Amino acid sequence: MNRKLTFTVFAFFLTFHLFVFSCSRSAVPSKSNTAVKEGPAPVSEEPTGAGNAKLIKDILYYTNEFRASKGLPPLKLESYCSLLAQKHSDNMASGKVGFGHDQFEIRSDAATLKFKGVSGVAENVAYGNLDAKGVVDGWIKSPGHRKNMLGDYNMIGIGTAEKGRIIYFTQFFVKK
Repeated sequence: MNRKLTFTVFAFFLTFHLFVFSCSRSAVPSKSNTAVKEGPAPVSEEPTGAGNAKLIKDILYYTNEFRASKGLPPLKLESYCSLLAQKHSDNMASGKVGFGHDQFEIRSDAATLKFKGVSGVAENVAYGNLDAKGVVDGWIKSPGHRKNMLGDYNMIGIGTAEKGRIIYFTQFFVKK
């Protein structure tokens, strides 16, 4: 199986300056994986971990609402994918990994081993003082994030971790 890892860097302006970069890894044609970064982080505090159940539920709702508006089926929130997404958000918030897609290949491999027949994975990450609608709207306005949200995936994992007033978000998409 030939796997490809690509990196692209670009920036755009919304109401605030966002930096976006992508990486992808898939067993079939490459899917874009992107990250959004919003504003400077405030004074450090310890990350809260464990995710925010209401925020995760709302991110799923707005993501599936967007997909439905384009005639696509909803993504199923999958617990193992959410575990991978949560761990990544926790690691970014704690500084164990940098903001972005560090160790994406490990998450991709883990999903491929867990779910036989995976044909692609993708990931969106973001951080900022955002609510669910705000982060999903930011991803929708970014071509790479939008592509992932509208991609041919059927499962999603979502993780959030707070450090101070900043929330780190991860969406992890899988096609099985």
